[in-house]
Amino acid sequence: MLIRYSSFKKEEYLYYNSKTPAQNVAIVQSLIKQASDRNQRFWGGLLSQSQFIYCQRADDFKTYGSSYAVPAVAHNKLGTWIVIGEEGVETDIIAHEMMHAELYARIGFFKLNFNIPTWFDEGLAMLSDYRNYYSEDTLKALSDNFKNLPDLKTLETGAQFNSGSKNKIMLNYMTAAHEIRKWYTKEKLERFIKAINEGKSFEEAYSQ
Repeated sequence: MLIRYSSFKKEEYLYYNSKTPAQNVAIVQSLIKQASDRNQRFWGGLLSQSQFIYCQRADDFKTYGSSYAVPAVAHNKLGTWIVIGEEGVETDIIAHEMMHAELYARIGFFKLNFNIPTWFDEGLAMLSDYRNYYSEDTLKALSDNFKNLPDLKTLETGAQFNSGSKNKIMLNYMTAAHEIRKWYTKEKLERFIKAINEGKSFEEAYSQ
């Protein structure tokens, strides 16, 4: 949030280093619009009103981004700040982070952080993330026809989900997405959010 007092420039919802080429900024703005449209279609409306920080330089991403080796990250606290690194300049990645922001906008900080396991949050975000290497076909090949998958109970925290090799973490994302794809319908998600906001546990809200 202190970026407001930094030397970063701001255009509407987007902050960026003043040394960033104008054409790069224009590309990021276009991709944010595409990602926003994708989330609009999924949710039926946007509630998050996210602010974006584009970090073309790696040292800027270290300052505003994440300690995990990720291309982008959504910080959900007193609003959402989506930080995009140079490797995160993709519609799929930005749409993925916006999914986190939209879930946060619907259930709030405490429920998201203390009631929702990371595998659910990440699996849901994958529904607007169409990167081929996270596909069902890829997971099927890697897991012997879905027989050897990570146990979701071991992926409940961010530290658990993001630990291990890059390939292991990618498998975690694929497994979470696989579980959510089997579970998801628009009506189920609406009932789930309602139940969480009524104070039900994750297990009860998810299973109902």
